[in-house]
Amino acid sequence: MENWRLEVSPKQTGRSNMHTDLQMFSVFEEGNIAPTLRIYSWQPRCITVGYGQKLEKQIDLEKAQQLGWDVIQRPTGGGIVFHNEAEVTYSLVMAMNDPILPKGLVPAYKKISEAVVAALNYLGIKAGMAKIQDLERRASNDGLCFSYPAEYEIVVGSKKIVGSAQKRGQRALLQQGSIFVRKNDPKVFSVLKNDCGIENSVSVEELLGRAVGFDALCKALKQGFQECLDI
Repeated sequence: MENWRLEVSPKQTGRSNMHTDLQMFSVFEEGNIAPTLRIYSWQPRCITVGYGQKLEKQIDLEKAQQLGWDVIQRPTGGGIVFHNEAEVTYSLVMAMNDPILPKGLVPAYKKISEAVVAALNYLGIKAGMAKIQDLERRASNDGLCFSYPAEYEIVVGSKKIVGSAQKRGQRALLQQGSIFVRKNDPKVFSVLKNDCGIENSVSVEELLGRAVGFDALCKALKQGFQECLDI
């Protein structure tokens, strides 16, 4: 089994976090780094928009600044994600042809998501993959939003608790996943230029009825990835 790197980062700005993830991807693509699991959080609060989306089309940038939120583009795809100070994010860089991953985009997503489901289970949350009815709800929604799960994404009931997106190169993949730890102040949703069903998400602290710190989530993620990806 190939050796893996674990990187636990202190709180950083959105720009720094996205730069670090993209740099990890680029260096791995060149063959100069081991597969890496990185776990991190955000300061200040940050709104990210998927690669290829126009920030100004989705977000009122001036209003976001007034409310104290940074706005930045992710190197991965997907829609809009609100990262508050309590949120925990993981990024994973590995080879697309790693023998532990099944072939194909969605099967690979699902395999990685199993590790995050296991992490949530360690915390006492009964999470699982999105079901068919959840996918139909997503298909009927025109907004670009984290709250509607895709086939490979993680839900509790029908509500999304983790948002994931991926970038692929010649040999490497980068997967970013955001665990919704604490509800956001509803005021922040006023920055959206499109309705995208915020009510369809749920947070870790809502489900457990208590505060959950970075260290506890970090430990759970490490256990989940060790169990499911043997890293």
